[in-house]
Amino acid sequence: MRELNIRRCIIQKRKEKGITQEQLADYIGVSKASVSKWESGLSYPDILLLPELATYFNVSVDELLGYSPQLTKKDIKKIYNKLSHEFATKSFDEVMEQCNKMIKKYYSCFSFLLSMIQLLLNYLPLAKTEEIKKEIIHQCILLSQRVKEESENISDIKSANTMEALAEMIQGNSKEVIRLLDDKLTPYSGDDVMLINAYQMLGENAQANEVNQILLYQNIINALTLLTNYLSMHMTEPVLFGQIYSQGIQIINSFQMKEILTNAVFGIHIVAAQGYLIQQKKEKAIDALEEYVSIVCGYQYPLRLKGNGYFTKVDKWLEDNICIGTNTPLDEITIKKNFIEAVTENPAFTPLKEDEQYNMIIKKLKEKLGEK
Repeated sequence: MRELNIRRCIIQKRKEKGITQEQLADYIGVSKASVSKWESGLSYPDILLLPELATYFNVSVDELLGYSPQLTKKDIKKIYNKLSHEFATKSFDEVMEQCNKMIKKYYSCFSFLLSMIQLLLNYLPLAKTEEIKKEIIHQCILLSQRVKEESENISDIKSANTMEALAEMIQGNSKEVIRLLDDKLTPYSGDDVMLINAYQMLGENAQANEVNQILLYQNIINALTLLTNYLSMHMTEPVLFGQIYSQGIQIINSFQMKEILTNAVFGIHIVAAQGYLIQQKKEKAIDALEEYVSIVCGYQYPLRLKGNGYFTKVDKWLEDNICIGTNTPLDEITIKKNFIEAVTENPAFTPLKEDEQYNMIIKKLKEKLGEK
């Protein structure tokens, strides 16, 4: 109970009202000594007195106890980053215990629950056994369903549905993923352009420009993601494969995307290298891997989610609209490890193990990312 700080709240609220301990005691119907003990932390009010005290001070019982079931965006970012770093540096079981305590404490803070689902799914590979992984995935599904059922925020509900689908996808439940995401694709509505035009009609050209740029930024990343996926579907069709890869490269270059930290920007080169090996085009596979290394080694560390010289207006939007702000979903240690293992541990690149150029690529990657 001490951590709830009811003592501090009683002192503060009593002084704000300008009353003595005796006056408060008379109103509540207890002795002055009782109030004195509350304020010194030697004892606490009977639970039946809490509503009366809260009403008198015009606060909620939660406020009286010094407890808030909600967290600010800043708090959520701070907790996420702390736990993310600890997953990389401490025992998995120890950090999971902390996560579960925080989830229980802020079970009604839906933005926080969404951030915890993201955190747990990101660090799921660190779980020691398949059984533990299944338990965590099930926990993420239940948390997602809670947000969908209890939240009144449409954005939270959509995010929770996406998180639930992701958890089901990890389990291989494809039919459930399709059910959650709804396989009926709706035609383009033009809502985004209408929104931009509405701002222009109001003479708010700066806002129209900002919204246009943010929507373009999102759509470019979406297009690259879809192209990467499309590329993976056509590895055995050399002509179409080359065309898709070329389109991806053109988008990356046209919008200066090499500076943007998003999976599709570097991931498309990994997929291209895999496809070229299947087509027995080793030199092209090596070229694709060199592009990959150039991008991940060219990032500015410490890593942040941000815009670039073209997308100059997205930084604040990212900070305000992503629950963890512009911080990366994974800690930097894990990200660098993943960058390296995408090449060194990828079974698709086994045929290159003895290749001199391939080994030079790995050497450069490890040196640039700080691995000995």
